[in-house]
Amino acid sequence: MAFGDRKDGKKVRSIHCNQNILIDFKPNRCDSSVYMNHKIDMTNFVKFMDKKKKEIDGLTYYHGLVTIMAKTLYSRPYMNRFIAGRTMYMHNDVSLSFTMKVEFEDSAVESILVIKIDPEDTLEDISRKTKEKVDAIRQKKMDGKGNANGAADMLGKLPKFIRVPVIGFLKWLDKHGWLPQSVINDNIYYSSAILSNLGTFKVGAIYHNLTNFGTASSLITFGEIKEENGRYYMELGATIDERIADGFYFCKALKLIEYMFETPELMMKPAGEKVKYPENRK
Repeated sequence: MAFGDRKDGKKVRSIHCNQNILIDFKPNRCDSSVYMNHKIDMTNFVKFMDKKKKEIDGLTYYHGLVTIMAKTLYSRPYMNRFIAGRTMYMHNDVSLSFTMKVEFEDSAVESILVIKIDPEDTLEDISRKTKEKVDAIRQKKMDGKGNANGAADMLGKLPKFIRVPVIGFLKWLDKHGWLPQSVINDNIYYSSAILSNLGTFKVGAIYHNLTNFGTASSLITFGEIKEENGRYYMELGATIDERIADGFYFCKALKLIEYMFETPELMMKPAGEKVKYPENRK
């Protein structure tokens, strides 16, 4: 690890001076959020996934959504950056996180999943990794061992006069990249991006705030896939830290996502194999 790097990311040593100024003017992630919304044609994706469901056991649409987001992060690497302590870093790996309810009940506790996507992973690998994580959490619930967020459970039970200064100390450690690995592991905020599949609840995409804690620079929400006049569409919402790249870069990332949904065969290729948006495409 070179001087200036963190254990979870490498310092970006060549950035435009305007970005440094922007970081100084907006040192907090919550003050630097930009929002994007796009309606995506999912017709080819739905047909492809329905065919693959017959070949890959337990495959779901969500596994395809995760795969396309992973390929986007590998193909548009600036999207895998984060700002901490007024310094820009690049994540050491690509990881995607989301929450899940073991049961669809108001009283059910939310559990956190963080999936590390390796460069050689394809749709089938990502589907398997996701299922294994989900099954492990459900098994812990059934065994009475609690959910995967042991540290959060412990902190949440502390009285306020102890909890507040402890959380403050953790935030200070977070700012300097000194949090213990036990707190970072399976932490939704320590990932490349946070995903939320609202289509499960039959609602549209929303804009969700980012947090100053952790390293996740974007939060992507997927709405319900709906049929309209024989074609399928999905609303995608994105909240992104504007300091990691410029608007042109974000727009090209969005166009790339749209292109991959229209060309779902790309999901069968390794996640780390970069996809380029065809410049001559309308």
